Amino acid sequence: MRDFMKKMNPGSVAGFILCMIFGVILCIWPGEILVLICRIAALLILFCGALNLILGLKNGGIVTDGFQTIGGIALCVVGLWILIAPASFIKLIPVVVGIVLIYHGIRDIYLCVRMRRADHKWWIGLITAAVTAVLGIVLIRCAFLAMEMGMVILGIFLIYDGISGLWLTKRRSKRDPIDVDYEEL
Repeated sequence: MRDFMKKMNPGSVAGFILCMIFGVILCIWPGEILVLICRIAALLILFCGALNLILGLKNGGIVTDGFQTIGGIALCVVGLWILIAPASFIKLIPVVVGIVLIYHGIRDIYLCVRMRRADHKWWIGLITAAVTAVLGIVLIRCAFLAMEMGMVILGIFLIYDGISGLWLTKRRSKRDPIDVDYEEL
């Protein structure tokens, strides 16, 4: 194993191991990681808002640079909202996607009913459209759970990426050995 580690690129190994560690963390604490990401994003939004607000007021206030000042105020309000209540912001993402899915499901149901005389397999489209609408309702009803499940899936993908990267690097080092005792002349 020691020779294997010597033959591998240390940066690659570290990257793959970090992928696996981060993947495990996402699988164990998906909700906490989501909140942390939201809080970091909130601080960035708040910083941008404060910067716009200061620059807008410095350049003449609301009268001349009103867009920058008002934009700064809006960014500060959104940043504070996300910072104070990240769970409410997290719940919005699946709700918006759920609304889109419900809209598409209803629209597709309407289209399937209209084409039932022209296509003898119209009912397949009707079933898929109904499933789409139901998935939209589930996303709205279980918004935070949907985001946590998404984080767990992301964690599983990162673990897979780390394992497959290590495996491929090990395979490459067997076929294309690197001279470990290389010395510059």
